[in-house]
Amino acid sequence: MREAHVPERRAMSSANVKARISFDFDLQVPPALLALEHDALLKALHAALGSTVVQGMPTVSAKQLGKSGIALVRHHYHLDAAKLGMQAIPRGLLVTAAPHLTDAELDTLAKSMAGKTPNSEDETRRLLRRKALAMVSELRTVECTVIARLSSGATAELAATLNLANGGVIVAEKDRQQRLQSNQGLVPIRVDRAGATLNATFSGQTISGPVLGVEVAEIAAHRDALITAWQSR
Repeated sequence: MREAHVPERRAMSSANVKARISFDFDLQVPPALLALEHDALLKALHAALGSTVVQGMPTVSAKQLGKSGIALVRHHYHLDAAKLGMQAIPRGLLVTAAPHLTDAELDTLAKSMAGKTPNSEDETRRLLRRKALAMVSELRTVECTVIARLSSGATAELAATLNLANGGVIVAEKDRQQRLQSNQGLVPIRVDRAGATLNATFSGQTISGPVLGVEVAEIAAHRDALITAWQSR
């Protein structure tokens, strides 16, 4: 996506109407361009259109509008492209990239990214994750119980919440002073409402309590039950 804001020389104190003119072009591009990833394809199309279109259309429009006493205060353009005939993004890939999204949000993400993903599955997953977090980065938490070994050697259950967006485990205030045993390996995180147990890693202790995190892939493995639990909380 590329945008440019170019003030017109003939300026008014402020604009009082916003007009939008949109064209969709179905193109047949050479194989070399079709093989490009989305951002590179946009760059190539932008170069092909050049200033003849990018600057020419607003210039011509300003002249035409001026005949009716209308001044073009400013303009911007938006260039995007989607490859046609591309296979839909697999549902499983969407879930592994964005397990914190609802079904409707996953559908929106899939539609917005159709034909715009790299050829590499790993790169696609990273791109989908960035887009998903841009869509929804808010805390989406479910109550859970941390089952961990304390520094004393005893096993304890700590009340906590699991953030589905980033895998962060937030230990409840009443249990934050509990000190966990280091190097204890994976720490079970039980989410009763989802009927699921996930594995977390313990990476240290701060004044805010134990630092625990669940990998996105682990959340994705239990995504349906976790999202249902979050939506019904």
